[in-house]
Amino acid sequence: QSKNIIVEFFDYNCSYCKKAHQDLKRTLNETTDVKIIYKNFPILSENSLKLSKYAIIISEIDQQKFSDFHNHIMSFKGKLKDNDIIELIKKLNLDIDLIESRINEKKIEKKLNKDIELANKLGLRGTPAFIIKDELIFGYIEYEEILSKLFN
Repeated sequence: QSKNIIVEFFDYNCSYCKKAHQDLKRTLNETTDVKIIYKNFPILSENSLKLSKYAIIISEIDQQKFSDFHNHIMSFKGKLKDNDIIELIKKLNLDIDLIESRINEKKIEKKLNKDIELANKLGLRGTPAFIIKDELIFGYIEYEEILSKLFN
């Protein structure tokens, strides 16, 4: 319902995306009437692709658990190993076998490809990238710049 929408194209293994995530969380915590729409753009590795699929599956199961999954991964320092991901999924009381069984579903591929196709149509070559109001912004922007683009 918000009038102030930020669309972020990100990769779970992008260090600048992780840095931007802290600024986006701050924006949500310190302002009102802001909505963030996350778009997967897994361009850095096979691990990025897998994490994007996990995120889509988890979002279909439970939005709050998706939020917890997303926040945990975007706050994680270094490269996530498979064991780290499995432990996180267990900690969220999610069924890893169910998630793994859905990883190659056409529905999941379609959702992911929709984000990737949009990123390609917009000419994105890297992450992060943002759409704030009608402006496409390539690369990392910090908190103050996010606010000025949203509210000026």
